[in-house]
Amino acid sequence: MTILFSTIAVLLMIFLPLGLAVWLRQRFAVPWLLFCVGMLTFIGSQTYHIPLNNWLTDLGVLGEVSADAPGLWQTAVILGLSAGLSETIARVLSYAFLFRRKLAERFEAGVLVGLGHGGIEAMIIGVFTAGSLTALWAIRNVDLSTLGMTVAELTAVSQQLAALLQTPWLVFAAVFERLIALTLHVTISVLVWRAFKYRQVWPVLLGALWHSVLDATAVYTAQFLDILWVELILLGLALPGAVWLWWQWPVPTKMQPGLSWRDELALWGTAVGKELQEQWRTRRAVVMVAVFVLFGLASPLIAKFTPEILKSVPGAEQFAGLIPEPTAADAVGQYIKNLTQFGFVLVILLGMGAVAGEKERGTAAIILSKPLPRWAFLLSKFVAQAVVYLVALLLGTLAAYYYTLVLFEPLAFGPFLFGGLLLWLWALVFAAATLLGSTIGKSTGGAAGVALLGAVLLLILGGFPQVSSFFPSALVGWAAQLGLPGEVPFNGAALSANGVLILAFLITAVALFERQEI
Repeated sequence: MTILFSTIAVLLMIFLPLGLAVWLRQRFAVPWLLFCVGMLTFIGSQTYHIPLNNWLTDLGVLGEVSADAPGLWQTAVILGLSAGLSETIARVLSYAFLFRRKLAERFEAGVLVGLGHGGIEAMIIGVFTAGSLTALWAIRNVDLSTLGMTVAELTAVSQQLAALLQTPWLVFAAVFERLIALTLHVTISVLVWRAFKYRQVWPVLLGALWHSVLDATAVYTAQFLDILWVELILLGLALPGAVWLWWQWPVPTKMQPGLSWRDELALWGTAVGKELQEQWRTRRAVVMVAVFVLFGLASPLIAKFTPEILKSVPGAEQFAGLIPEPTAADAVGQYIKNLTQFGFVLVILLGMGAVAGEKERGTAAIILSKPLPRWAFLLSKFVAQAVVYLVALLLGTLAAYYYTLVLFEPLAFGPFLFGGLLLWLWALVFAAATLLGSTIGKSTGGAAGVALLGAVLLLILGGFPQVSSFFPSALVGWAAQLGLPGEVPFNGAALSANGVLILAFLITAVALFERQEI
């Protein structure tokens, strides 16, 4: 039950805000761009909020956060003010941008911006929650006294581990806390929207104060009360905002007649089938499968016979002796290396013209003149590519497994196959980034440049140890260990973080595509 409850909780934190945004978008026809602005509002606020807290800590203004810490209430107040002011300033800047371009004239716009703001925070916290839960699960059978922790750390970890194993349902308290925070973010977002709509100052001040009080209360009460009591207190602070939103909620009207969600899903399914046929007719799917299978077959062969090849080269015999006897680990490593060195380039080549090419040829305008939603047009291309990569990586992984079995020793089939699925997720991150680049680019060449820049940026960020576990490189390192002897811990942070990256790229692509003239 622990694994089940933890998985459900993390998925709710990631997908619940997105589901609410989809519902609002369908009911009120508000543009996805507002959700993206909300996401950027939160991310932008943290670029100065976190350094501000670090600076205040260095100055000694912020003290330790614990029940017996001196000046705890002052620290809680300052932390609350820091969060409230930082995020409110970012909201003000975002609405200044939106109102200048007349993109946030309606009440629902403020709600969707708030869902984006609180939604990306919930997704990020979901990622950290997944990482914390999997880290605790990995040490459930370990003697904690051997891990070199301080007494305070040992006590905290022991309590967290006991709660995870004995009361796994408590993980849903984190989901409940995210719902409270999401309600707060939407309320304050609408307050700031009202300030711009009616040219009033008090809603901004009220929003900043409300946010500060709730955050300060959370910091202070968490040191003395059980988590359920803390959540109830926070609910009491956020509940007036929910009631106010209910009173302010407009009668649902659409900007223009639209399709029902069932009709949209049916059209999307038809578009996915059309894209899969296109992948087959143009032989892109065949080429991708052939290349990945070739990687799977050739990698164990290269690992096995590289020393023999060196021995046969005149003058290179002395280097052959420096190469250790190849093992199954070398075969797996060679497969991962070949795939990651060339795979992302293939993904970019396959996807760079998905949208930009159709805009260049004029086929996008013809297709969209029919009752096909733009999101369905865009996501059908991503799903078709995902199916092709799944088949290609599955067959390539099976080929690598077979030749490793023949040339070396057996690998653990289940874990090795799961490693192939991780590589598929790795490819999907670059596919989503490429689709975003193809949406931004006005030509196929421009799309290729944007996509390549995004892919290189992902690779560079994955090289920084501080954040490497949240980028595609973490999936590669995890997959390289699976199937080999030894226990490999589950990396929930890498899995959830890259899933969030895919969602962020796709949402942004849809938001931009909705605003483009075709």
